[in-house]
Amino acid sequence: MPLLNSEAFVLLRHPLTESSWIVTLFTREEGVVRAVAKGARRTTSPFRGALEPLSRVRVEVVLKEGRELGTLRSAELLEGSLDLHGRWPEAAVLMGMGETLERALPAHAAEEESYRLLGAVLAGLRAGAPPLLAWVYFSAWLLRLHGVFPRPEGCVTCGAQGYPLLLDLGAGEWRCPRCQRQRPAEGRALTGPMASLLEAVFRSPLASLSRREFPQEALSALSGMVYWALAAYLGRPLANWPALESLGGAAGP
Repeated sequence: MPLLNSEAFVLLRHPLTESSWIVTLFTREEGVVRAVAKGARRTTSPFRGALEPLSRVRVEVVLKEGRELGTLRSAELLEGSLDLHGRWPEAAVLMGMGETLERALPAHAAEEESYRLLGAVLAGLRAGAPPLLAWVYFSAWLLRLHGVFPRPEGCVTCGAQGYPLLLDLGAGEWRCPRCQRQRPAEGRALTGPMASLLEAVFRSPLASLSRREFPQEALSALSGMVYWALAAYLGRPLANWPALESLGGAAGP
């Protein structure tokens, strides 16, 4: 049976028995992997403290051909997440990212850019980035990496510049209101202030954005737009959306 040795983020964990967890790992080498952590819920377990969601670990996983679940053989804690879980707004972002990645990413497919994105958002939160901005940054970039949420560069149909622009989610393209009315796909309006914020998200590391101020109205509106696109991409709303929505009063889908 092959042995996977990789750096990973713990995305989620679920009880399997009174003593064991099923853990979802986002590994650098193999992408998303699910494994049984036998005895990990016992107070004397060598896994204790290493499997908190969004902790960064080095793991050894025994993969079993033809089976969905592997077996976690070891987990060395590289960077914990309890410092972020201890603050509610940051904890809401962590829960949202873990759920999103578990649902968005295919199993056993390495996603280096998404892996680095997650690490950058965690670093940004530790640098003081506002939690709602961190969530928008994560969601917009994840969607862009998967071809859903491109950088707005005017209407793709007529070439018109300026705002508002509407996102044709099915095509992954921005159009002006006149051109979008000719298509059956729904569009959501991107205003000038929202576009300026989105451009900053796509151009700058999150940690550097923590030193800038953005209009709260634009941030909340962009959060609602990005979440609308994310929920459509995932096929259904996030279970953790109510907690995320409370970060800034953003409108949901």
